[in-house]
Amino acid sequence: MRCAAKDWLHYYLICTPPENMTTYDYAELVTEKPVKRFLQKFCLSDEQFESLVIVSPWIGTLEGVRFTLAYVLDLVGRRQIPTYVITRQPEESWHQQAIDMLLRCNWVELRYNSSLHAKLYVCKQREGRGFAMLGSGNLSRTSIEKNIEIGMMIYGRGRGRGLLHELFSWGTIRLRTQSKLVKKMERRV
Repeated sequence: MRCAAKDWLHYYLICTPPENMTTYDYAELVTEKPVKRFLQKFCLSDEQFESLVIVSPWIGTLEGVRFTLAYVLDLVGRRQIPTYVITRQPEESWHQQAIDMLLRCNWVELRYNSSLHAKLYVCKQREGRGFAMLGSGNLSRTSIEKNIEIGMMIYGRGRGRGLLHELFSWGTIRLRTQSKLVKKMERRV
């Protein structure tokens, strides 16, 4: 059987399936509330994360959902997790409220990119471990509660380690350097 892959990632994910076709050790399709799933995994984990990456054109305070932006930022501060956020410059008051919260957190570096449409969330751990969610969901209450969203959770094990590394590098190096710095991280230990 010949594979008609267009690029290495397509080949990697599609044309080299694991022995059991129904499950992947390193990836999971999330069809129900993917952003909520990522936040839940991050907030309820006892693991120590090296860094957190949030790439979302729209970011809200998440008031009214289980894991609010304030709660996430409190965890970031208490656990001293360097956090890289790339979003669009806010045009709506609810987005500006979230930006104001991000600006107050010493462990956050904030950048703007007016061309941003991608949504990516990465929790990086040592030795290539961690997890990432990429998909259609913004970091907003509407995305979590109302919109029909889809995402792919990538785990830092097996083939997922390479993918996780690529996603982390794209968010923290390639996209980050193409985005306007708004606030540097002010780590206080």
